[in-house]
Amino acid sequence: MKKAILALLTVVLGVGMTTALGSPAQAATAKSSSSKVGYTRVVVAPPVYDLIAGAGITPTPVQGAKAGAYKDTIAATFPITGYRLKGLRIKHSGGLNLAAGSATITVSDFNIDLARLRVSGKVVGTVGNVGRVDLFKIRASDRRDLGLVRLTLTKTAADALNATFGVDAFAENATFGYATPKPFSRF
Repeated sequence: MKKAILALLTVVLGVGMTTALGSPAQAATAKSSSSKVGYTRVVVAPPVYDLIAGAGITPTPVQGAKAGAYKDTIAATFPITGYRLKGLRIKHSGGLNLAAGSATITVSDFNIDLARLRVSGKVVGTVGNVGRVDLFKIRASDRRDLGLVRLTLTKTAADALNATFGVDAFAENATFGYATPKPFSRF
């Protein structure tokens, strides 16, 4: 399964980078940049959206991200700011703030790490600055209409959401949403 997901995302990135940069050799040496080189769309799984809305948790895009209604749920887009084929990493800016009353948690500056099949992000919340942690595991999509890959919660992310909002609804390995990287697409 890991090889299938890795191959799928490498093809998506490879086609976009080869088209934009010219040759595979040029694409392989691409480095991070401060400009936007596409975006990744993350669609929240409909049951998770219902849970968030039912708990009074309001998601708000921050630092240049965008969010809006999408197929009975919400989707957010995060600018891709850099990538490395060596190490298979895609860097993003922007994030989401989740708030309910005085409880808040902000996740931002996501890195998709295809070599480890993880998505990490910087976390700041009611409890303070947590730093960069693994938030999601990348899995095969069971809803291709929502995204190329499925994002499941890490234990760290599930525990942080439950502690911040005083719930026990989030669990490790539970589907949170779906992601589709779109390198070299207009943000």
